[in-house]
Amino acid sequence: MIGTKGFQIRHKLFLVFVLSNVLLIVSMWQVFQWSFDRGFVTYATERDRDFLQQMANRTANLFIYYDDWYFLVQESRLEKEWQQAKLENIRDLIPPPSTPNLDLIYPSQYYRQRFLLFDQEKQPLIGDVTFADAETHAVMVDNSLVGYVGLRSMRALVQDQTLRFVRQQGEAFLLISAFMLTIAALLTWPLAQWLSRPICTVRQATKRLAAGDFDTRIKIKGTDELADLGRDFNHLASTLEHMRDARKKWVADTAHELRTPVAILRGEIEAMQDGIIKVSDNSLASLQQEAVHIARLIDDLNQLSMHDMGSLNYCMEEADLNDILEQTVHSMQLPFDEAGLELELVIVKKNPIIITGDDDRLHQLFANLMNNTLKYTNAPGKLTVTLTRENKKAVVLLEDTPPGVSDEDITQIFEQFFRVENSRNRATGGRGLGLAICTNIVDGHQGTISAYHSSFGGLGIRVEFPLN
Repeated sequence: MIGTKGFQIRHKLFLVFVLSNVLLIVSMWQVFQWSFDRGFVTYATERDRDFLQQMANRTANLFIYYDDWYFLVQESRLEKEWQQAKLENIRDLIPPPSTPNLDLIYPSQYYRQRFLLFDQEKQPLIGDVTFADAETHAVMVDNSLVGYVGLRSMRALVQDQTLRFVRQQGEAFLLISAFMLTIAALLTWPLAQWLSRPICTVRQATKRLAAGDFDTRIKIKGTDELADLGRDFNHLASTLEHMRDARKKWVADTAHELRTPVAILRGEIEAMQDGIIKVSDNSLASLQQEAVHIARLIDDLNQLSMHDMGSLNYCMEEADLNDILEQTVHSMQLPFDEAGLELELVIVKKNPIIITGDDDRLHQLFANLMNNTLKYTNAPGKLTVTLTRENKKAVVLLEDTPPGVSDEDITQIFEQFFRVENSRNRATGGRGLGLAICTNIVDGHQGTISAYHSSFGGLGIRVEFPLN
């Protein structure tokens, strides 16, 4: 049944159930034995002590009449001889002896074989049990000790006779237990298979997932830990499927973005070689422009890949956002003026807002965000940059004028190579990587970045950083 694969979980569950039942049966048997020994035997011993007083009084009366113990010893000997004959199956040939004096002493026939008699020196007269091993009571005549009456220990009697009944009951108990154990085993095996079925399902699904079948999903039933495991597996499969699709899209987009400038560059070079385009400063400048475009695209892709691998270095130190924004706005003022756009910086509180960050990367972040407005905002237009403090966070808002972004596109603008299909498109020279790089820089500073519809009719970007 197990084969070469070793113990599977259903086998282990089955063995656990069976061994638990065996342990339960053994424990119940031990408790039964302990309860009988402690309960029944103790009760019988206490009852014997009550009857010993009666037996001592009756024996004292007989001793007064006979003045010795010979009469009792003689009756006991006759009774013992008859018992021996009874064991030899000749009971019908010998009538039971007459033991009138012993019959007076016994409170019932139950005590006949347990009766003991000792003299003043505690030597046995009737019975072969020592004085120390018996329950005894003194026999007093005129305040004088004449002997002791006693009973054989209840424990010894139980071991000799009564325990025979207990043993029979125990055998019946074990037989019933074996029968119940068999039934439990027959019920436990399908139960173990039922419990292990979800695990086997996860195992098979994991194999398909490892083989590249990211569409694999597990049907969830119930709310227990195995159901939680199935949900976690489905979440993992969904994540891997998304990553696979994102990787395919990234490769395709990268190839597409590189193909266009390379095709232009190749076409112009071939045209120069064929004499269609003359080699001049203008034609060489066009080649240089395409080469720069390719170099910038490769540089952007390199930054994104370095961030994904965790190898993009940040020189973290105390950084003043007031100064960084002022310097960035000052450096971008001329391009905005040439484009017919107004650039305004609003600092709500003049007190320095200090965060832990990399000055160069923060300059790059805000420059990229401003360039995004510079490329996609219609002239005349305006970009307002606002710096404020909210709930132990530094907040930077960048809000520009039309054109805006649709509700559908605003959730995707931070994805790599994504460009809005309207006036904010490639015609303005965007590569679709600027905002993705901004997202990575913000992540590197443990901050958040989001987009919304600007109150001016364009796009709004909200950047938050934790304060020192």
